[in-house]
Amino acid sequence: SNRQAQLAQVRVMRASGAMELSRRVLVACVCAVACARMFGALGRHPCCNAAFLSPAGAGPPDSRLLRTSCSQQASASLNSWPPFAASVSLVAIGAAALARGAGRLAGRPSWDVAKNLTQRGAAPSGPFPELCVFDLDACLWDKEMYEMRAIPVEDSKVFGDLSGRGEGVVGVMSGSDKISLHEGALLALQGHADGKLPGMRIAVASSADTPFAERVGRAALALLEVVPGLTVWDLLLRDWDGADVNQIGRQPPLSSNKAQTHFPRLRQATGVRFDRMLFFDDCNWGDHIGMVSAGCKESNGRGVVGVRTPYGLRKGEWLQGLDLYARKESNMA
Repeated sequence: SNRQAQLAQVRVMRASGAMELSRRVLVACVCAVACARMFGALGRHPCCNAAFLSPAGAGPPDSRLLRTSCSQQASASLNSWPPFAASVSLVAIGAAALARGAGRLAGRPSWDVAKNLTQRGAAPSGPFPELCVFDLDACLWDKEMYEMRAIPVEDSKVFGDLSGRGEGVVGVMSGSDKISLHEGALLALQGHADGKLPGMRIAVASSADTPFAERVGRAALALLEVVPGLTVWDLLLRDWDGADVNQIGRQPPLSSNKAQTHFPRLRQATGVRFDRMLFFDDCNWGDHIGMVSAGCKESNGRGVVGVRTPYGLRKGEWLQGLDLYARKESNMA
């Protein structure tokens, strides 16, 4: 069928992306081990630091020598360390390299910023963006729509606690998969529903791979609740007097490039300038944040403020985005 052919094509594209990601991660892991050893982060092993220390006054080591030393030292460390210690070290370093080596954290504020905002329970104080745009898959919620097998229906609702706001629809089933909002996404939507972010409205921009994936996404939006009795779709339409300004899919006139299609169409449909927008996207299969930030600017040179959410929209990243936007506005005042 057409849908099976489309899914097969998507899987080939995803596999190619995964292979490139694996290559980058391997390189990043080797370099991460070497850099950590340079700072003595992996313990006082006899060969720690030796290959990386420059003679006094010589300045930083040559980058070509550093890359060569990285491979040599990483190999030597694995041969000489106890297997358990080496495994634990590489698992920890590999996790960090996975994010950084693939470019997921490029251009993001320090993790410490998000951690501090979360720990002190920072309440957003504004100024707030006029339009907050959310990606769907692996950002607003935890699943990829192209992987789903069935369109969610009324009988597929999963009920539970909506972050202390009462019992509501916390998930919807698509076959054996449950689609649920991420913690930060629910926090953001509840704050908006409660009027805690004055002047801000919301929309979604998703490059869902196939028409079927788009149908799954729209059905999930219409069933998942923000507070009991109010769905995500209700909230999206409420902001625009019932009009659907959301850009979901990649079928014409949309495409896989959100900077070229989704955001120009959002600007036209909403009347909100690019420099008044805040955008969240996982960027796991393409740097939409980078492309939109670079390609969607006003004549003053200012554009969309973006935050990457490689692990889904969490509370820290939501607060981080609001803080980024507020600081940008303060700097321009």
